[in-house]
Amino acid sequence: MSFFTELRRRNIFKVAIAYSVAAWLILQLVDLVLDNINAPDWVMQVFMLAVAVGLPIAIIIAWAFEVTPEGVKLARNVDQKESITKHTGQQLNRGIIVILSVAIVFLLTERFRDEIISASQPTAADTQATADAEAEHSAADSVKSIAVLPFVDMSPDGDQAYFADGISEEILNVLVKTQSLKVAGRTSSFQFRDHSTDLQSIGEQLGVNHILEGSIRKANNRVRITAQLVTASDGFHLWSETYDRDLTDIFAVQDEIASAITKALAIELDISEGQQSPAMPRTGNMQAYDRYLEAIGLIARRVDFHRAISLLNEATELDPAFAAGWAANAQAHSLIFYYHNDLDRHEVLGKAESMARRALQIDPNHSMAYSVLGDVHRDRYEWMEAKDNYLRALSLNPNNIEANEQFAQMLWRAGYFDEALEYSTKATDLDPLSWLNLTVHAALRYVSGDHDGGWQDMQRALKIGGGNRYFPLRHAINIAICEGRIDTTIELMKNLSNTNQDYTFASGKRAKLNEFIEMLHSREDTLNFLAANVDQTDAGGINSIWATDLYWAAYYGDYDLAEVIFEKGTANNDGSLLFDMTWFNYPITNPLRNTEPYRRLVKSLKLDAFWHENGFPENCRAVGDDDYACN
Repeated sequence: MSFFTELRRRNIFKVAIAYSVAAWLILQLVDLVLDNINAPDWVMQVFMLAVAVGLPIAIIIAWAFEVTPEGVKLARNVDQKESITKHTGQQLNRGIIVILSVAIVFLLTERFRDEIISASQPTAADTQATADAEAEHSAADSVKSIAVLPFVDMSPDGDQAYFADGISEEILNVLVKTQSLKVAGRTSSFQFRDHSTDLQSIGEQLGVNHILEGSIRKANNRVRITAQLVTASDGFHLWSETYDRDLTDIFAVQDEIASAITKALAIELDISEGQQSPAMPRTGNMQAYDRYLEAIGLIARRVDFHRAISLLNEATELDPAFAAGWAANAQAHSLIFYYHNDLDRHEVLGKAESMARRALQIDPNHSMAYSVLGDVHRDRYEWMEAKDNYLRALSLNPNNIEANEQFAQMLWRAGYFDEALEYSTKATDLDPLSWLNLTVHAALRYVSGDHDGGWQDMQRALKIGGGNRYFPLRHAINIAICEGRIDTTIELMKNLSNTNQDYTFASGKRAKLNEFIEMLHSREDTLNFLAANVDQTDAGGINSIWATDLYWAAYYGDYDLAEVIFEKGTANNDGSLLFDMTWFNYPITNPLRNTEPYRRLVKSLKLDAFWHENGFPENCRAVGDDDYACN
């Protein structure tokens, strides 16, 4: 008997066919299940490896053993006259037919579903037409866009920087109220102070087609101000003007020059003029204004909050009726806790609220003051009050970058990802070189389903932030773990360990983090380390690194351990600590949403009450009048 004939007699080919078809069908079902529970990619890879290894094992067993009426026996011990391999082969044929039928039904179901989805989507022609229309609209809009660079102080003594910044600031304040004009934000534009970058590159980075630049030169009691409007793409000068004035009233000169320049720009760019009154109640005290300008620069860059507060305290002492000074001081107090969380949260939020309300007493329509009240209520978990104040701020100034960005963060924490993305998009469009805005926008793109776009934007945020900013580093680590980028995650965690925010690594946490990093390539070592140290997990609030431990437990598939870490990290939430739910709104944490620790945290943050009042986010739903469930 030939070898081929023996293979046929022992049903080896039929076993291989049956195994292959069944394995394919099982992998399709497993893939469907794993997608719905957001399992890491390595889980599917394990299933595929197991199926591949199983095929030769099944063939070997089919060759070595034979089914007989007395049970399974070694093939060499079965007399061929008594063999029932023909009968077994018929059973295998029936089995193959059944499995193939199930596979065909599965394929037809998938194809029918795809056709329904395709029918609901626009055709390629429709998509191209829409893209062309949007491109035309975008091109038309981009023509009416401008960045105001900081004016250069060319005075002999070089001591008029505050005046130069004041001119730029005032022009920005007026232009930003022009609805038909896109104006790049101060944070991004002022990065090009004393720039050597060519204007075309600046225009590309800021997303604008026009640039306004200028200089001031002060001598004795006279000042010369030169301004010029340039097309960013080719450096063509559209307009320029020189103003010579007496400095009898420095603020009157600023207002006059800003008004004259914006009138000229309105003509050149064919836009309606913005309001020609100052964009915020002004101070008549030059020293107060000087301190204010320095302070808002520090706040915008998220550096040296203590100095910013000191400067603004002086500014409001010099001029107690300086509404913008009070609002900026309120903003600094509402943010400082995020960067120095050794401070008492309730105390700094109380001061922020008091200062914001003082600003509104002076100017009831101060957009930034309302934005700060939104921050205060958000961080007290008073969600509806926060939403109302953010919307009030944006109704007064839709281009308030801070209000757009902070409101996006609030909606993100509450689980409204798509709505949050709208506001983060606006903030990033207006201030494209802000690492803070770009971090929020990148993370929101990722959690909303645009994983590639979110990861690319996060790389930009890290670069703009210098690679050592805590906020983008933490969210980049979250995304990298979700994506299974282990080597990248380890490098990011090393950078995190090297940040200078020592309060984050109190009680030996830095050394513990460095020890942890060394074992992250090993699933067993990582999980053993996390389990051994789980009792040291502390409820460190918004800047605690325990959330990263949770991500690693989830990545390696131990959600029971992840739940224990989550419970330890949130156990002592008595309201004194600020818990930022954005850390727990990434796909890898989805299986934790219906665990008791997660539900307890949601209730302590009053999110469930907000959902019942405001409407539930996409993946959650109401259960009765006072309960909820999430997918």
